[in-house]
Amino acid sequence: MKRTVMYILLSVMIILIPLTTAVAAQEVREIRMSIEATGRIADEIQLQIARFNAMHEDINVTVHTISGGDAYNQALLGQIAAGVAPDVFLLDGGTRLRMFVRYRALLPLDDLVELAGIDIDNFEESLLGAFRVDGKLYGVPKDYNTTALFYHKELLEEKGIEPPTTWEELREAATALTTDERYGFGMNPQINYMLPFVESAGVRFVHEDGIDLLAFGSEEHEKALRFLVDMFVEDESAVAPPMIGAGWDGEMFANKQVAMLYGGSWIPGVIEEQETIGAVPLPVYEDAASMLYTAGWVIYGRSEHPEAAATLIEFLTCDEELVEGNKVGLIGLPPTRTAMEKLIIEMDDDPLLATYSEVVAYGTPFGWMDPRFVDQYNRMMEVLIYRPGTKTERQAIDDLVLELQ
Repeated sequence: MKRTVMYILLSVMIILIPLTTAVAAQEVREIRMSIEATGRIADEIQLQIARFNAMHEDINVTVHTISGGDAYNQALLGQIAAGVAPDVFLLDGGTRLRMFVRYRALLPLDDLVELAGIDIDNFEESLLGAFRVDGKLYGVPKDYNTTALFYHKELLEEKGIEPPTTWEELREAATALTTDERYGFGMNPQINYMLPFVESAGVRFVHEDGIDLLAFGSEEHEKALRFLVDMFVEDESAVAPPMIGAGWDGEMFANKQVAMLYGGSWIPGVIEEQETIGAVPLPVYEDAASMLYTAGWVIYGRSEHPEAAATLIEFLTCDEELVEGNKVGLIGLPPTRTAMEKLIIEMDDDPLLATYSEVVAYGTPFGWMDPRFVDQYNRMMEVLIYRPGTKTERQAIDDLVLELQ
């Protein structure tokens, strides 16, 4: 009898040993994620993370949503200082990401993304540039927005005007479309819209490591400024929101105070009947150009589970989640080529997507510019557009060069 009991106990132990090993192998890795979101978007994020958790028995993600960009940024800085930052969080590409890298708050991701199966070559290279520092990748693009020339189709059709593709055509169209009721062209005279004109003129003074002052002082830069100033001042065919009492550029476009508008890819959101508007890339002088606004997923430098964190990023940037995320408002435009292709197919009634897919390839990340420089440049533009005759374009450029030195 004793021998029988012993055999039974041994059999049970033999069975339990692999089970115990399996349980140990399935130890759940806890991952914390943080993102700025409110209302319905915060709810959608929780649903997205619930999908991930259901797919991964060995990883459990908890997400903390914070209301407001300033509150989110302050919370991150405080958590970094205290050494308790979330494993995965969202960060603007460019100068902000560089600051976190400088403080050794982020892990380089080149090896981790490969281990997680993320096809980094599928992402638009122009977006990845916002997340590289000294040749190393520190962020995976979450999404992006860009810029385009939007226009009211019926207003151009009434005049028999095709969407402009060159600067000369843009200026002629703006003049022809200007009436007593509206202006032909609208734009906020700020660097996020002005820079593509400068780059189209054939010079690039914004780079990932700062401002090239030699390029900044170039004749091409002066030419681009003069072109826009002439449309605003000499032709009186261009207008900015403050000049007509509009709160922002989307308002004056929605109210048809302008026939064409160079602005961000969020502009169509203010139009109820989007089939009435079109979008084309910025008309070209020498080179094609656009502006990119992008944020990316990063991994905290002291994360205890970086591989699991990378697995989460792989899920967040897979085609299915990117396409669905765009539909429900979780992301802007998909940062991968395959996801954008699928979105274009599914949203075949949105002709604007093809334009965004084109201009992203040659865009410059807005995040490369330091906020202080952005403010300085915008003040220069205000003088040229709102107080014409105060300075020439050359004087404005030279004065700002002195400030930047």
